Amino acid sequence: MKSTASLSGSVSLNAFSGFLGHLTGALAASDADTSLSHTAQALAALSDGGSVYVGFYRRDAPPIVLDFAGPDEWNRVYPNGYYLLDPTYEAFLTGSESVCLLPGKVFPSDFRNSEYYLTYYRPYGMVDEICFLLYLTPDLAAYISMMRVDDAPPFTAAETRRLSAALPAMQAVAAHVWKLHAGAGEASDGAQRELHRHLAAAYDAFGRDKLSDREADVTRLLLKGLSPKAVGRLLKIAPGTVRNHIKRIYVKLDVRSQAELLAYFFEVLGDSAARRSAG
Repeated sequence: MKSTASLSGSVSLNAFSGFLGHLTGALAASDADTSLSHTAQALAALSDGGSVYVGFYRRDAPPIVLDFAGPDEWNRVYPNGYYLLDPTYEAFLTGSESVCLLPGKVFPSDFRNSEYYLTYYRPYGMVDEICFLLYLTPDLAAYISMMRVDDAPPFTAAETRRLSAALPAMQAVAAHVWKLHAGAGEASDGAQRELHRHLAAAYDAFGRDKLSDREADVTRLLLKGLSPKAVGRLLKIAPGTVRNHIKRIYVKLDVRSQAELLAYFFEVLGDSAARRSAG
């Protein structure tokens, strides 16, 4: 079968035709769910497939997650504060240009051993991910994430090249889907902005009534999935000093491991959100 390299990697003409056909369907759709269903099929045509997750990051509100393929537990909990620790969300906050994020570029080198990954990512079976981060304004970006889960193999180098080359197409899809979604009257409102401010403040304040400033810095990095060694490199402190900080953090917060630290963080975040709702 003849192939083309127009997407930075060998792809069959049938697959390329499928990609273009579903891309056309995504851009012509009059509702977000139909557009995203075509988008998922377009991406699958460039690879061996995967689970697709889509949403929008906002600087002043929690992410909007789109359950276009039906209700999903991942999407249910993500806007409730889990996004604050996500390296992809951090990339959104610090970036400004649309990009195809590969795990090696956005995740810490030992992220897969972190408690955040083991607690949030791994239970859903994620083994690999390629994520398009697509800025529509400086304060709004879509994410279109293609995940390999369970027993599926990681993305190959050829699949990565092909998917990365689809960035301009995904940018057009993101703009179209946002227009459809915003047109449905579900843009950010005051309650959502207030919820984000509350969650972000609770995150910033976590443990600060008991920890020193340096211990609080170490805690934030541990929560984001960095290993003690990576924390030391980032803060420019010796490994032994990091270990001593961690020991004091565990004693002061009455936890015994990073797993308990993360669980305690989400408990505090949940309690704080509940108190805000009750008030």
